Amino acid sequence: MIGCLSLGRETFDVNFANEKIDLVKKRLNKLSNNIIFFEKLVTNDEISEEALSFFKQKKCKKYLIIQSTFTDSKFIKKFTKVFKKPIFFISFKEKRTGGRLRLNSLCGVNLGLHSLIKNKIYSDFVIFDKEVKYFNKKIVEFINNKDTLDKSYLKKIENSGKNFKQITYSNPKIALVGKRPDGFDTCDYEVSELKNKLHTNVSQISLKKLFKISSKIEKNEIINTKKNIGKNFKDLKNLNQIEVEKSISLFHGLEKIQKKEKFDAFAVRCWPEMFTEYGCASCAPMAMMNEKKISSACEADVLGSLSCNILNQLNNKPSLLVDIVDLDIKDNTAVFWHCGLAPISMAEKNKANVTVHSNRRKPLLHDFALKPGKITIFRVSKSENKLKFFIARGEIIKRKKSFSGTSGVVSLGKDTNKKIKKIFLSGLEHHLAFTYGNIFKDIQNLGTKLQIPTYTI
Repeated sequence: MIGCLSLGRETFDVNFANEKIDLVKKRLNKLSNNIIFFEKLVTNDEISEEALSFFKQKKCKKYLIIQSTFTDSKFIKKFTKVFKKPIFFISFKEKRTGGRLRLNSLCGVNLGLHSLIKNKIYSDFVIFDKEVKYFNKKIVEFINNKDTLDKSYLKKIENSGKNFKQITYSNPKIALVGKRPDGFDTCDYEVSELKNKLHTNVSQISLKKLFKISSKIEKNEIINTKKNIGKNFKDLKNLNQIEVEKSISLFHGLEKIQKKEKFDAFAVRCWPEMFTEYGCASCAPMAMMNEKKISSACEADVLGSLSCNILNQLNNKPSLLVDIVDLDIKDNTAVFWHCGLAPISMAEKNKANVTVHSNRRKPLLHDFALKPGKITIFRVSKSENKLKFFIARGEIIKRKKSFSGTSGVVSLGKDTNKKIKKIFLSGLEHHLAFTYGNIFKDIQNLGTKLQIPTYTI
């Protein structure tokens, strides 16, 4: 028997997710009569315990996981400890409407795969969309015990050490503000590795301290910054001004901490406390820090922040940390997205707006399509529990905004779909950094200098 359950998070569009789940179940029932469904959507610890108890009685040989929305990897880790069986993920494609990212299902698969592969459990996934034949083929292969995995994964770059310019690398100092969210194994790091191999120091700062400093920012300073922001964002006046000013105060709070402690980068726990305790979003404040080339990463992702800092150092341009949230096989593109974290220099002239968070409905976030141009993609990674550099070349294509926040349609050349799949199946984290321009060889050289193995697709 094959077990099947669905994962979701209530801050996303659960009603829409349930519609998608019903379609998948109908398809699965046509493909096999040996599938047992746990009918509830797993959205919390209580329901997850029900799911575990349910499948303990069924003795399934393998499992299909319907990743209906974004979720962290907390349940997947627990599930695989109990059931040491093969797992196959089903994700959903979303229309690039320019509006809310309703599900963010693919990113959830990314987190799940990272966690599994860290524990040497190799898996696979398929996106449920109009490609009926391909979906059916992949599911049937999994059910029939065929090995469907592409084992080529990433390619190691053998550096000769020749013909590279000398790289200057200053030892970064990172502020970790708060702790990573539960289930975000993708944001883990090892202190000793950072110090000994990457010459990086991390200092812990509490959210309480940031909130205290930010709340004491002079009103005049906030108003002046709001006036300057308003020159670039004409729609700023349409948002809740009290919440806008709270958000701006966070920028000045980060700025004061950075100047006093001489930090090069931040890794910030950006939810839920920013919304529930301080009353605003930290996205635009962090975008403003990114514009100053003080890399600011979401979800307390220290290695993500370091990845951005390295790009800043090598390229002397702002960088950005993104999720991969959509994949279109026919279009040969993917979508890089984050809530509203991109610096304004990454927007085309006069095409940037501001908005509220799509799930939490509070400001301040940047809202625009990333400008077209060649990019270098990079990540300091701990996939498979091994420290490595990952680099790739790509291009942001001139397209309309895909989803609310800051997003860009990305091509990785030929077979973008296969390359993205290799990234996922190699266990890379759900955050990748990028900067405009080609500094592929510079990163390659830095990997040689620091003796960090370097990989590409």
